[in-house]
Amino acid sequence: MMSEDPKCEVCSSPATQKCGGCHTVHYCSREHQKSDWKRHKKVCKPYKLCKDDNIGRHLVATKDIKSGDIILQEPPLIWGPAQVTVPICLGCGKAIDPENYECCSKCGWPVCSKICEQSPSHIPECQYTVSRGSKVTISTFGTVHPSYQCITALRCLYQKQFLSNIWKKLDLLESHCEQRKSTPKYQNERITVAQFILRFFKLKKIFTEEDIMRICGIIMVNAHEVPLTSPPYVAIYETSSMFEHSCSANCTKTFTDQGSIVIKAGTHIKKGEHLSICYTDPLWGTANRRYHLHESKFFWCICARCSDPTEFGTFFSALKCQKSDCNGFLLPRSFLDHDNNDKGPDWFCNQCNQLLSAYCVNDILEHIGQELMEMKKGDSISCKHFITMYEPHLHSNHYYLTDVKLVLSQIIGHELDEGLPACPEDDLTLKARTSQELSHLMVALVPGETKIRGLVLFQLHVVISERGRRHMGSQQFIYFVQESKKILEESLDLLRHEPKALPEGIIYQHAEENLKQIDSLLRTLGETSV
Repeated sequence: MMSEDPKCEVCSSPATQKCGGCHTVHYCSREHQKSDWKRHKKVCKPYKLCKDDNIGRHLVATKDIKSGDIILQEPPLIWGPAQVTVPICLGCGKAIDPENYECCSKCGWPVCSKICEQSPSHIPECQYTVSRGSKVTISTFGTVHPSYQCITALRCLYQKQFLSNIWKKLDLLESHCEQRKSTPKYQNERITVAQFILRFFKLKKIFTEEDIMRICGIIMVNAHEVPLTSPPYVAIYETSSMFEHSCSANCTKTFTDQGSIVIKAGTHIKKGEHLSICYTDPLWGTANRRYHLHESKFFWCICARCSDPTEFGTFFSALKCQKSDCNGFLLPRSFLDHDNNDKGPDWFCNQCNQLLSAYCVNDILEHIGQELMEMKKGDSISCKHFITMYEPHLHSNHYYLTDVKLVLSQIIGHELDEGLPACPEDDLTLKARTSQELSHLMVALVPGETKIRGLVLFQLHVVISERGRRHMGSQQFIYFVQESKKILEESLDLLRHEPKALPEGIIYQHAEENLKQIDSLLRTLGETSV
């Protein structure tokens, strides 16, 4: 059967013009599109919500989306402290200074100001505390405080009792209650969160343990860590919860300074493609990513990256074969076999087919991982030593080495009082080479993670600028300036939506200033040459 011809949203006449924002509605004329915009802009998005039996609800692009385009920006449905946290202001989320705080005049919970005491976010725990008949007393600061475990769940319960429009949206989100029941975390939350809320706030006649445990599941599965404060808080967003997971996602997320989530295209996305973000750390190895996703989100990832042991030819999790006459790399035939034993499948060399048992692999990686944890932080000598020590055993792209190289690319030049100009030539070369290698790796492995690559490219720009300074007056000087500008512009493009509250946003501001200086220099050089 032929599909019905498109009809105008305003008059139902045959329509040939399509909305450029969502590509899902049609109009017979530009005038009708303009007249409908006030209504349509509320739902005009470059995606649609779909559902299937395997992945559930998910989002699909309704048009081609350019890399860097903002796909979604939305405020949180709910926010609150993480379960494990030091005392924070319940109005703004910042850590409470023991020397400078005040207790809410109604409930006793600490806040940092009268403004925060009156914050709408603070109403739930304040109202429930007032209703119990006595104030809360928090007397220790700077260390983890157990009383805060209940706050975010309490805020969700408040929506369930009083704000049904928000609760309906929260209630649609996955909680994985059945899978969680067999976990130690579930049993711990029954006591520390559910039973605490019911007893302490005297809410047994209003809520059940099952109500609270379902909310704990919704928070665990759907909450995003928001790093705008110290410590970070967590927040749940409505539509952002519909993005499916991929370990090499085509979208990336950041936040506005006000706490809204911003999801932008990290790559060029074609119409009909699923929209994805990464639920875990994309710079962990495959086994670690999959285990974390299973423990926290209750699924074994089978995305394209996890399904390819070489991780798109990067060998990001690979060990070097230790046979003296072999240049091969060791990986399992597949990371998807998680039922073989508690250590995973055995590993094989891709050249000589030598077998290394999963237990040996685990011992090697645990040893190196422990060395990494104990390594002196923020010290270039320690970073260099770690790389020299373990490059004979790990692929040069291995996640342990990549972790250290990312740190090294940032700190070379920052350890010296005089900065990069005082760097020895060898260190400058190392910083440039490391930044270039990392940039190429990010493109191959996680092209959608623009934030990481933006930071790496900024460091590469800094190196090339210093190269130019050292070649001032030579024929190479103008080349270095122009190359530095080209890389800086790419870094700016990748970081342009980062908030000022985050390090990436601060780097973006530095990059803008650097670009102005380069443009001014190039104008001066142009005038001089004339």
